[in-house]
Amino acid sequence: MKEFFVKLFDIHSTLGKIFTTSTSILVILGVIGSISKWINPQNSIVEENYFIGDKVPLHDNNYEFIVNYAFSSTEYSIVNKDGVIESIEGNLIIVNITLSKSLISELKPYYISVNDFKIKDHTGVYIPLNSIMGAMGWDAIDLHIDDKNGVMSSTSFQTTKAYKDYSYYEQQVSTEQATYNIVFSLADNVKVENDLIVLEVDFYVGNIQHRKGSDIILLPKPSNES
Repeated sequence: MKEFFVKLFDIHSTLGKIFTTSTSILVILGVIGSISKWINPQNSIVEENYFIGDKVPLHDNNYEFIVNYAFSSTEYSIVNKDGVIESIEGNLIIVNITLSKSLISELKPYYISVNDFKIKDHTGVYIPLNSIMGAMGWDAIDLHIDDKNGVMSSTSFQTTKAYKDYSYYEQQVSTEQATYNIVFSLADNVKVENDLIVLEVDFYVGNIQHRKGSDIILLPKPSNES
């Protein structure tokens, strides 16, 4: 019986040493990872950001999407449900987009909804500071450094859906490229020329594997090239 308890104690001691060693290794790996992120915190962020002019492989390359340009206006015309052109006024942001369905896509036909397009503030978007130093077209943007050593907009507003404009609403996305102006209205005095604004595009295609949308920053891609 004594030998049994001695062996049990030895096994317990061995397991304790293994657990302690494993915990120490995990702690060391965690510290190394933290140091690596501190030294080079934003290596992968820029690669995940899309900007004006970028071809966005929306929903796993099932759709091709490009923001051509964006501008602010106090008045714009849309098509109502009766097919009549009507003028709307306010603090408007117009985003010109081109989209098409990929030739290799096997997804069922999709018809555009106003829920597919939203604009939002900087939420979730970080850009390394050294990527925009001297970048053309970014001088007037109101930005601040965040706690991740990147930058984001100083503006803040609620996520806003697009106007129901029948020039694109309920139109089928086909393999032929189509270009539309998507119109948004904001209560605040937010200008796309002065603020970091993000267009969120998400076609809910009825397939869980392809529900993830994309964010496009409504600014030209940062470049330090003169």
